[in-house]
Amino acid sequence: MDIEDLKPPDLTRGPRCDDEVVPKHKRTARFKPRTECNAPSFLPETKRVYVRTFGCAHNASDSEYMAGVLAAEGYDVSANSNDAASADAWVINSCTVKDPSQAAFVKEARQAMAEGKGVVVAGCVPQGDRGLVKRKPGKAPPLLDGVSSIGVKQLGRVGEAVAASLRGEVFHALGQGPLPSLELPKQRKEALVEIVPLSTGCLGACTYCKTRHARGKLGSYAPEAIEKRIANALDEGVAEVWLSSEDTGAYGIDLQTSLSALLLRLIPVLEKRPFASLRVGMTNPPYVLDQLDTLAEVMEHPQIYAFLHVPVQSGSNEVLGATRMNREYTVQDFEKVVNRLQEKVDGGVTIMTDVICGFPGETEEDFEETYQLVERHSFHLMNISQFYSRPGTPAAKMKRVPTKDVKARSRRLTQLAATFRPYSELVGVVEACASCGEVADGGKRLVAHTKRYVKVLVPFDERLVGARFDVRITAAHRWHVDGAVVRVTLAADAANRPALRDALA
Repeated sequence: MDIEDLKPPDLTRGPRCDDEVVPKHKRTARFKPRTECNAPSFLPETKRVYVRTFGCAHNASDSEYMAGVLAAEGYDVSANSNDAASADAWVINSCTVKDPSQAAFVKEARQAMAEGKGVVVAGCVPQGDRGLVKRKPGKAPPLLDGVSSIGVKQLGRVGEAVAASLRGEVFHALGQGPLPSLELPKQRKEALVEIVPLSTGCLGACTYCKTRHARGKLGSYAPEAIEKRIANALDEGVAEVWLSSEDTGAYGIDLQTSLSALLLRLIPVLEKRPFASLRVGMTNPPYVLDQLDTLAEVMEHPQIYAFLHVPVQSGSNEVLGATRMNREYTVQDFEKVVNRLQEKVDGGVTIMTDVICGFPGETEEDFEETYQLVERHSFHLMNISQFYSRPGTPAAKMKRVPTKDVKARSRRLTQLAATFRPYSELVGVVEACASCGEVADGGKRLVAHTKRYVKVLVPFDERLVGARFDVRITAAHRWHVDGAVVRVTLAADAANRPALRDALA
C-alpha cells in the first residue's frame, strides 16, 4: 500500500505540542489519529525507533524534531547507535552534499531493510531524488524500494510514516508546503544544545550543489518565532544555542530583515540567562558583506562566540565564477569578510572555511591560488574535500580533473593545514570557557570552548557541565588545547535547569 500526502494531523496545536521538548525516552500521551488510514495497528509504547542523522546541523535539528514528534506519540525513541539493533524501526535522515554520505545512507537503509526493520528515510536525498524511493510505472523498482519517506517540510508527519512502515506499508510525504513549525515537540540529542533553524533553502545557484534541489529557495522563519523558540529552550536551561541554515547570512532577505537585525534582537534574550552562549552557523560571503560592522559588534558580546564558518571553496576567481562554481563572490569578497571581522572584533575571531580540490576545469595555477590563500590566512579549522560529481547538477556535465591530480592537490592542502599552530600563543593564558558536557578520552576529560570557540580539554568534573569557568591553557595542539580550571565563574544550577538535569542523568 502506498499512501501519498494524505491530510496531515495538526501537531502545532494544543498544550501537548506548543514549545514542548521531550526528554530522552520520556513517554507522553499519543496524538489522536486523524484518519483510520494513519492509525497504527499496535501500541506505539511497545515500539522502539532509532533515529540516525547524516549531514549538517540543520539536519540534526530536523532529526530532533522528528524524534520529538515520535516520542510525543508514545514511541521509545533513541539516537544512540547502541539501540539500533533492538529498534523496531529506523528513521534515517540523509545528506546529499557528497557521494560518500549518500552511499553510506543507502547502505544503512538497505541494511535495516535486510534486518526486517521498518524503514523511513528522510532529508535531502529522497526530497531531491524521489526516484530513489518511489516507483514509476514501467520503470525498474527504485534502489530503496519498499521504504517510507518524509520530506524536509513534512517533519510533523513522521509518525504516520513510522506507523505505516511497521504495518508493512509504504508511506511517502515528499510534498512542498509551509516551513515546519518551530513549535513541534523536540527531543534533543545533546541535552544542553538547542539547534534552531533560521531558514531553509538558499538564494544561490551553485553548479555543484544538490541541496538546492531538496531545500528549494530561501524561506526564513519570522524573527518572533525564532526568539520564542530560543527563549523557551533557554528556560529549559540549555547552555548553547546554534543558529543553523543552509546560509545564515541570507536569513531574512525574503522578509525584508537580516541576520544582524535578528542577532541584535536576541541579545536581550541571552542576557536574561547568563549561563547561555550562542553560535552563528555557516554563511556564504555575499550576504554578509554589508553586515560586517554589526556582526563584529555582536561578536564582541560575551555570550556570542567570536566564530564564523565562511566557505571559500576556491582561491581562484576563475573557478568561483559563473561558468564554473557560480558562487556569486570573489576571493577578494571572502577576504574582506575575514579581515574585517579580525580587525573589528577585540581578540579576533576564529574563521572556519571549506575548500573543494579538483573542481572541473581547475588548473594547477588555480590550485596554487587556493594554496596561497590558505597559507596566507592559516585557517584554524578547515574542511578539505575532493570534488564529487552530483547527478543532475550542471557541474556533473563539466570535464573532470584527473583523479590522481585531485588526490594530490587534496593531500598537499591537507599537509599544509597540518603545519599550522594557531593556538601556540594561548599557552599560559587564562581563558573564559563553557561546557555542554561533551567528553573526550573515554570520559576522562571534558570538552569546553573559549570565546573564540577554541576547543579546550580539561579533567572531567561533573560540576563543570553547564557551568562557566576560567581555564589556564597548559598545552597547544593542532586542533585543540589542554587546560587546568582556575575558578568557576558561574556554577551550574541543575535545580532550575531541566535540560541540565537531563544532561547529568
